[in-house]
Amino acid sequence: MAEAVLKPEISAEDRQFNKNKWLFSVSGVGRDMSYQLIASFLLTYIQFGIPLSIVQFTTLSLLIGVLGRVWDAINDPVMGAIIEGTHMKFGKFRPWILIGAVLTGAIIITMFNVQQFKSGWGFVVFMISMYLLWETSFTMNDIGYWSMLASLSSKKEQRNSVTMLTVVFAGVGAFIAQGGISFLYPGNVQQAFSWISIAIAVIFVAMQVVMALLIKERPRDQMEKNEKVSVKQMWDTIKNNDQILWMTLVMLFYNIGSSMLVGLAYNLYFLEIGYDGNAIVFIAIFGIFNIASQLFYPKLSAKLGRKKLQNISIVLACVGYLGIALLGWTPILPFNLITLSLFGILVFVGQAWYYMACIINMTNCVEYNEYKRGERNEAVVSTLRPFMAKFADALKYAVVTLVLVVSTVYGLSQNISTMEGQKGHFDRMESAIERSEYVAQLNECLDKYSIIPEGADIDKINEEINKYSRLAGRQINAEYLHALGDVYIVMYNADNSVANYFKLSDVTQADYFILNAHEGACKMVISNSDTANGLPVFNAANKNFKESSNLGMRIWVRAGVTVFPALMLFISLIIQNKKFIIDEDYYDMMLVEIDKRKQANATESAE
Repeated sequence: MAEAVLKPEISAEDRQFNKNKWLFSVSGVGRDMSYQLIASFLLTYIQFGIPLSIVQFTTLSLLIGVLGRVWDAINDPVMGAIIEGTHMKFGKFRPWILIGAVLTGAIIITMFNVQQFKSGWGFVVFMISMYLLWETSFTMNDIGYWSMLASLSSKKEQRNSVTMLTVVFAGVGAFIAQGGISFLYPGNVQQAFSWISIAIAVIFVAMQVVMALLIKERPRDQMEKNEKVSVKQMWDTIKNNDQILWMTLVMLFYNIGSSMLVGLAYNLYFLEIGYDGNAIVFIAIFGIFNIASQLFYPKLSAKLGRKKLQNISIVLACVGYLGIALLGWTPILPFNLITLSLFGILVFVGQAWYYMACIINMTNCVEYNEYKRGERNEAVVSTLRPFMAKFADALKYAVVTLVLVVSTVYGLSQNISTMEGQKGHFDRMESAIERSEYVAQLNECLDKYSIIPEGADIDKINEEINKYSRLAGRQINAEYLHALGDVYIVMYNADNSVANYFKLSDVTQADYFILNAHEGACKMVISNSDTANGLPVFNAANKNFKESSNLGMRIWVRAGVTVFPALMLFISLIIQNKKFIIDEDYYDMMLVEIDKRKQANATESAE
């Protein structure tokens, strides 16, 4: 008989690590969903869903960037020091992960569901205040979460394994959030973001609670338990760890570059393809290839090494950006979902591999700190990752705002924002009389002001519009009033079938009578592509955005999406290749030296 093959026994420490690895990484799904909602879609929500003047939009965008980063400069490192000095029975990281998640969930719901501030300067003040609160609460969770990653294991294989899974599940969260939001919001911005924010907040909090309650933190060394981290020590740790500083700069340029495609992607898509929910196809391809490429990362990294793989990754990404830049200018490369997705795959795969290696490099700086200074300080070292990510977001906000304002794309997009804003108001009206009076007054204004003579006083016309009782306070700007003439008012039966409809610019006395008598559901509709629902096929958003754009607008947006990101990625790669020294061999050497010191200290203590 053949001898039974004995499986190597798994140690209790490894079993606990495997449990921690899955609890930790899977919980990242909800985290990244909540982060994507703010980081990737807040400006989109504001641009296409909230009627703001160019001055109000620019003020909001820049103040979020400037005030947010000033607050981060105080909040992030102080939070890192607080976590480093935490000695609760519940652990070092879990209390702040849990507190931060609950607060962040409540703030996200408030941001997108308070109806009193849906336009103008009141919205600007409200959103800046909410954004700073979000920064504070998410920082608690973010620093605690990423600091815990470094503490789960110092073994290279386990470190790579948990990092890969964490990034993969974060990618799953990003895919779910971006796909769901992209599909739901066009033509229904305010209501869609209201629902989405509640769903994401609940998922985020639930997943973080489960992780925090079930995961087990590793025991802390006695020296670490007795250590109290002052603000001065915290700054000394950051200042004297040259590798974490270089990796912070590397990640800064990477994050600025990689975030531009998301920051301007919807403007690019709406200008070139149209304002619809089909962007989910592009997002689905992004999600599938982003996650799949991360699963292949360990084998590629083991075969090629992180440095060589990162060089290949940036070349792939830049080829993809070049392809996107060339789309639509010749018949050979038309701009459509297929061609955009093909070149997008190169961008997604390249950036995914590069980012994975960067996260591992940054996490390895904890051991570098222990090797150089004899202190791990996971929370302090990890503080720079979220600070850098949010600083990159601020710079992204600045660049996106510059592109939208200088190109005049933002002004054109206010046609859509006006339609979306009025749709939100109209759909919340409960009585037939209120709806009928609103339509009558709006139609009268369309007759008077849809064509504005050159040199006319816009402010004076806006004052006249606000004299109408049902239009007062609705933030209808005369410059974009004409766009409302292309939307439809649709009345529904109890079974949700279409009862009647009319185009706002073609309303008749008979339509007023029918609308005034209709007590069922009634909505403002911006577009329709369903030939079976009884409505004509139309897209008022496309007519007033894509079809009204010009060549200059397209060039500005295309350069912001392709040329600028490629430049940022190259700078990131050059800095890393020249300044970062912790490759695989260097990391192994550090672990050996750290173990020798621990053994020597244990021997001295025994004596």
